[in-house]
Amino acid sequence: MFQTKIRTAIRVFKKEKTFMIINVLGLSLGIWCSLLIALWVQDEYNQDKFHKNGEQIYKVIRNEKVDKQIVSTKFGTAYPIGPALEQEVPEIENIIRYAQPRKGVMQVSDTFIEADIAAVDAGFFNVFSFVLKEGNPKKCLKDVNDIVVSEEFASRYFEEGNSVGKTIKTVINETDFTFTISGVFKKIPQKSSMQFDAVIPVYNYLQFNNESWGNSWLTTYAVVDTNAKVEDVLQKIEKLPARKADVDWFTLSLQPFHEIYLYSKFRNGIATGGRIDYVILFSFIAIFTLLIACFNFINLTTSWSIKRSREIGVKKILGAKRGTLIGQFIFESVIFVTISLVLGILYTQISISWFNEITSKQLEIQYFDFTFYGILLMIGLFTVVCSAIYPAFFLSSFNAVSALKGKISNSINQTMLRKSLVVIQFGISIIMVAGTIVVYFQLDYILNKNLGLDKENVIYMPMDANIYKQAEAFKSELAKFPGIVSVSSSNSDLITPIGNSSDPVWEGKTENEGQLWFSILDVDFGLIEMLNLDITKGRSFSKRLSSDTIHYIINEEAAKLMNIKDPINASLRFWGDENGKIVGVVKDFHFTSLRSPIAPMIIRCRPTNTDMLYIKTLPQKTKESISYLEQLHKRFSSFPFDFHFLDETIEKSYKEEQRVQKIGGIFSALAIFISSMGLFGLASFTANRRAKEIAIRKVLGASSFGVFNMLSKECLKLVLVSSLFSIPFAWYIVNGWIQDFAFRIDIQWWMFAIASIVVLLIALSTVSYQSIRSAKTNPVKSLKTE
Repeated sequence: MFQTKIRTAIRVFKKEKTFMIINVLGLSLGIWCSLLIALWVQDEYNQDKFHKNGEQIYKVIRNEKVDKQIVSTKFGTAYPIGPALEQEVPEIENIIRYAQPRKGVMQVSDTFIEADIAAVDAGFFNVFSFVLKEGNPKKCLKDVNDIVVSEEFASRYFEEGNSVGKTIKTVINETDFTFTISGVFKKIPQKSSMQFDAVIPVYNYLQFNNESWGNSWLTTYAVVDTNAKVEDVLQKIEKLPARKADVDWFTLSLQPFHEIYLYSKFRNGIATGGRIDYVILFSFIAIFTLLIACFNFINLTTSWSIKRSREIGVKKILGAKRGTLIGQFIFESVIFVTISLVLGILYTQISISWFNEITSKQLEIQYFDFTFYGILLMIGLFTVVCSAIYPAFFLSSFNAVSALKGKISNSINQTMLRKSLVVIQFGISIIMVAGTIVVYFQLDYILNKNLGLDKENVIYMPMDANIYKQAEAFKSELAKFPGIVSVSSSNSDLITPIGNSSDPVWEGKTENEGQLWFSILDVDFGLIEMLNLDITKGRSFSKRLSSDTIHYIINEEAAKLMNIKDPINASLRFWGDENGKIVGVVKDFHFTSLRSPIAPMIIRCRPTNTDMLYIKTLPQKTKESISYLEQLHKRFSSFPFDFHFLDETIEKSYKEEQRVQKIGGIFSALAIFISSMGLFGLASFTANRRAKEIAIRKVLGASSFGVFNMLSKECLKLVLVSSLFSIPFAWYIVNGWIQDFAFRIDIQWWMFAIASIVVLLIALSTVSYQSIRSAKTNPVKSLKTE
């Protein structure tokens, strides 16, 4: 019986080569798309899942409140919160504070290497499953002078297994440290959201802040007892700031560690989105692309069924049961799907490096991993169920006598089904194309929007310890080069969110105004002029006025928040500066991503607090200026040379959106291609079925254009119907996505019209070949058998 089924399937495949090629190619492309995205989704879900105690680890988060309503959720916490949690909540077994890696330079003998250095509590390697190659995880960070370095660093400068006990000098934020290596950790997995080159005890960062409960320079992780109820822990920690420090403007909560990577957006203190939004989006793309391929299979199988009608009739006359026929047709579909799966794996293997470039991943097919075969099985079963069940029951339902006579007509229900599937196929394609168009225009908008600052021909460079100590001399030498227009500095790269504070007190502030937050930007003289920031009131900082190093400039948002009609010369104080005044108001400019609204900002002229050097060059002298900058850097410092272009950094900050645009565009094109293949097959079938009708029409005087119009207008109708049902869905999807941006384009009707026209033109070009071919066929050839 099995051999008979195989022989029958082979005979069908040989007889209908075009039918087989279209189906296999369509299914294999759909499976390829699904498999690539499935591997990506699996990698996203596996982030941070390798930690043994991951289910017990929670991140402590901060819910900030105004009038008892949660207005924002922050992930940073203050230094004292960790010890307070251990003292007050017995269900918490351990607390680990983690300071995000900071750029530093590690020195061994006369060799310098840049490194990302994190600061942690002593039990870090007990809680998190980063494997130590050398050292004891329970003791390696007990001493304040301990440092644990990466295997790559240790192998470069020390003999194998002989790193512990060696001394290295380190410079972090212009501060010199001397550490003793107490451990060496193996390479951190790609699946870890924590990435660093070395870790030191968090105590070394206490110089930055160790008392205030309002600061947020640390991430605090809590290890909760396995027998404890998380709800009880949440109740105990919620009001901890109020009980321990009389701080009532924020409460504490917990986020499971395994959710942190995917969920970074909160509403009312509840995780609502983040990278999970892209996981859902790409998953839908994979499912829809595979569905389009399955719909092709259903359409082509049922459309070409008349060619197998006599075979089915003979089998029924000879006693074949309907179940047997269903089994045969499902078996043939399984062969189709199996061949397509093999081709899909082959396409994936060939294209995975290209996909990794787009997604910034390191995906690979794990042929010895059961999970990979589980993914294949799910895709295969989904494809078989979606593509095989209906055709099998449809073909097996033919009446034996009618089938023998070849009188299998398309019922209204069957015709409507095929048309509905085509409408859904092209509807999905229109949604994907419309989404890609909106993403393109939104990206174009944010990359070309006037940010309120001049980013062209601006280079910025982090100052290392040697440059920082000689900053004025270094700037002076730079300014002498004829290709350099101006030199200044800041404490920010104008991309990464800068520090904020609610400490400012100004003339006229009342106590009932609540907790008001301001971003604090420290600058040197000349930066406002270099970036061409617009002073709308008052003046900029001036070197001729030494008192300006205690004064301030605020942006328009800050002026609104302070509710001062005329802020010029109004007193402003915080962080120990008591005699400062507001000397100017700058027009709002974007100093973080356009996803966020412009925040109130206070700009301080504090040259000694700045560690980010800014250089503006003449457009035609940028290359020479960089060369001079590198030479000058070698004169002043032995540390590695590093620089960035401000405009390029701003563009790179939207890499997720660029990724969505690329992937959406590629798979939209793929969806249209698969749909068009199915339409080509249906057009071929229609032309063959109506060949004699077309011949008679031509004999009676119909023109070739008239025949072409007759065969093409059906396609036009289906795509128009697709547009009508898909555009509302497309608008709903893209409107939800674009809400993530505080600054965004207005979604226009013509964006959806373009998507519909693109799909329509592609569909028409697909059927045109068969239509023109049929229109030009000599009618004698079609009628000679009559």
